[in-house]
Amino acid sequence: MEKSRSGDLLMIRLRDGEDLLEGLSNALREEGIDSGVIIGGIGMIRGAAVSFYVGKGEYATRPVVDAVELCSMSGNVSMSDGELALHIHVTVAKRGGAVLGGHLSAGTVNMTAEIAVLAAGQKLVRRVEPDTGFKTLKFE
Repeated sequence: MEKSRSGDLLMIRLRDGEDLLEGLSNALREEGIDSGVIIGGIGMIRGAAVSFYVGKGEYATRPVVDAVELCSMSGNVSMSDGELALHIHVTVAKRGGAVLGGHLSAGTVNMTAEIAVLAAGQKLVRRVEPDTGFKTLKFE
């Protein structure tokens, strides 16, 4: 992993073979960022899992085994039950042009992933909404 920070903007480059979610989490912890916005990410991933919310806190997850282009990545960084929580949505493209999008549940960097995070000035937290079972974003 390589990273560079200027003020609230953190740029991260993850290398081939790094777990994308783990590498991003490690970079955020090293920089002391526990609330922020993932403003973009591009590169390639393999062994990915993309999930879709189906209700009552449950997700349906689709594995994406082959390497895919990471065309778009956005989301937020918050705390949930004292742990760092990443809520990331992606759009990935398969060879041939088929596109898949959803919540990124897993992925290994294939060659490179370049990610930009903007640290938030306010505290972002996730708490379960009783009526949906979904952990929604709250502001402290």
